[in-house]
Amino acid sequence: MGHVSRCIGLIQQLEKNGNVILIACDSAQKSVFEEYFPSLLYLNHEGYPFRFNGKGNFEMDLVGCFPILRKRMSKEVEEVTTYLSQNKIDLIISDHRYGFRNDNTTSIFITHQLNLPVKWYASFIQKWHEKLMTKFNFIWVMDFDDNRLAGNLSKKKKGLPVDFIGPYSRFMFQENMMNQNGGEVLIASGPVIYAKQFVDEQLPFLNKDDAQVIAASSIEIPNEWVRVSNQWKAQDVVIMNASKIISRSGYSTIMDLHFLKKSFEMYPTKGQAEQEYLAKINRTSEP
Repeated sequence: MGHVSRCIGLIQQLEKNGNVILIACDSAQKSVFEEYFPSLLYLNHEGYPFRFNGKGNFEMDLVGCFPILRKRMSKEVEEVTTYLSQNKIDLIISDHRYGFRNDNTTSIFITHQLNLPVKWYASFIQKWHEKLMTKFNFIWVMDFDDNRLAGNLSKKKKGLPVDFIGPYSRFMFQENMMNQNGGEVLIASGPVIYAKQFVDEQLPFLNKDDAQVIAASSIEIPNEWVRVSNQWKAQDVVIMNASKIISRSGYSTIMDLHFLKKSFEMYPTKGQAEQEYLAKINRTSEP
């Protein structure tokens, strides 16, 4: 859903520039996108079959998923060809989906990670990553060209057609941010098994009188903490009113905080090298 979040701002800008947009997504993602773009055309497109065991072994989990991920990517290339044959499409934009491209249509790859935070024994993943990115005509990096938000992850690589397009967020076009007297807001995002762990860890430290919790509907939250609906736009109001955000250190959240300019506490998901690195380089908590 972090990819959904950051694509909302990008789609808003593309619409402002007069483009006709088709969104390829699964049913859960569509339910969110439709809150912001009820009149756009949607293509049913399934996600990647990631599997996480909840024990913090992210690299091994990804390595274990490698065969089914390759199979899904090959099928994805075929699906994009079908979309092109059925619709008038001039440009393909893929948010870090390696198979969402076509050799005969200009294809753009969006990422914040030109460099994956993998250990030496998994260096083949970085080489595979670079090889797959070269299949796209352009690479748009959601960071500033001084790498201030993603650090080494977004450092430019030789031989890659990279453009830095700056951060994107669904809050980026909010002309007037709301007051900041709404108390603390805990945002539980990422794979469900880890988001549930985060809620369980943080609830004992929150003030029941003014704190609120935002999480996916599949995560069980004690009734006394349920104060906002699962609709993203309703949650946006709570987030914009917050005095402090408590969250994981996912990159989409970091981009949101760049625009929200609020105090925050970030806690990386244990064992997820990317979040551990991002939490380390984005320590400033004052707006």
